[in-house]
Amino acid sequence: MVLMLVLSLAVASCHKDSGKRANPFDNGDREDSFLRVETRSNADTLFLSWEEVDATLDFDSYRIVSDKPEQTMQQGREATGCLLTHVPYGEPVSVEISAMKGGQVVGTARVERTIDGLDRVFASMLLPDHGSVTSGDGTYSIALPDGRSIFLMGDSFTATVTGGARPRNAHMYRNSYILWDNGHVSAITGHTPDGGEISAAVPPGYETFESKWYWPGHGFVHDNKLYIFQTLMYNGGDGMWGFRYEKTHLLRYALPGVTLENTSDIPFSGSSDVHYGMAALDDGSYIYIYAQVDTQSSPGSEVLAARTTIGNLYTQWEYWNGSVWSASPSDAVKLAGLAGVAVCSQFNVFKLHGKYVLLTQNKNLFSPTGGEIYTFTSNNPQGPWGNKKTIFDTYENKPPYNLMTYNAMAHPQFEREGLVPVSYNVNTEDGNRQADDVSTYRPRFFWVEIDRILNN
Repeated sequence: MVLMLVLSLAVASCHKDSGKRANPFDNGDREDSFLRVETRSNADTLFLSWEEVDATLDFDSYRIVSDKPEQTMQQGREATGCLLTHVPYGEPVSVEISAMKGGQVVGTARVERTIDGLDRVFASMLLPDHGSVTSGDGTYSIALPDGRSIFLMGDSFTATVTGGARPRNAHMYRNSYILWDNGHVSAITGHTPDGGEISAAVPPGYETFESKWYWPGHGFVHDNKLYIFQTLMYNGGDGMWGFRYEKTHLLRYALPGVTLENTSDIPFSGSSDVHYGMAALDDGSYIYIYAQVDTQSSPGSEVLAARTTIGNLYTQWEYWNGSVWSASPSDAVKLAGLAGVAVCSQFNVFKLHGKYVLLTQNKNLFSPTGGEIYTFTSNNPQGPWGNKKTIFDTYENKPPYNLMTYNAMAHPQFEREGLVPVSYNVNTEDGNRQADDVSTYRPRFFWVEIDRILNN
């Protein structure tokens, strides 16, 4: 029902100006012979609407033919538009609209369009202009047992957006939660006894974030309890990049009300370069917890894996040593098959049609490949990983936009019609630009075909 609503909104957006920035891949609309054709897109769907220029042309129907993918449809004489689905992003798609009379072509209009593949409808529903979180990053999601989902956001704003901008002095939360309920969203943040605004999750003893705060890792649900890994951060340097990691806490919430019950250290203690909880997977018998590790060698990061049972979650983990699971965290080795990819600080491991999938974006923000988003698959949650696919390449990190894109995430609970949605974050080093144009600090969404991820 949610995605039917998304589609219906997308169709509606075909016939009115959304007020959003023009598609950077738009080649423009073309008037040809008897029709004036306008095009819009959302995700993998291309919408065409038209009006007649030559009212004297005698015909009884329309034939619409596209080359990518190859598809043909017929429309009655009264039609004023249509939609094409499963259109590839980043590739020119040619569409021919022919006027037909008794099965013969009597007039033709042609348009060529390249779409960017972004689902702006879903994105605007998740982060609306008012009433919930209106801009932020992070964008982990966890499916809840009652059909809702919770999105775990990092630095967030709830200020109303007007004309694409929020107030420059708007309050920032270091983290927030968004509850998604059948297309309706609500923000979870917190308040101090004196009426102050605090984040959704705060470290014990640190209600304000000037010294220490949480940024979210991933999490999971088990036995109607929600578990979220939160990374404890502090200011250890100057400027935008002065944040430092201290350790990871595990927060447990009661459902359905998302009521905090417990905050605890994870049982791992080791190098501050090893960040467990950046991906998590409850696979039934075991819960798998993944670490992103910063390294000095190329490509710049690695992934480690631990596992535990729900009964030993707070006390005893095992670590993958390349052959077996070991009780010693120092035995953990980087997971095989990911060489050559700098795995982002936040990433995904999830199960899809019986296969394990690891999804990440290239961590090298300012490199030419920094916008590339990859998937790997395996028959086991610890790998070895293979079947590397580049499923998307962001455009916002390239001229003329020159933004940062990072930390792509999959959201497989929203699977539909053989597709799953993937998000990535967008940001800028210019705080004023971020406020004056909130699109520079809102996640993007696109859909990827499951067959493309799983097939060799």
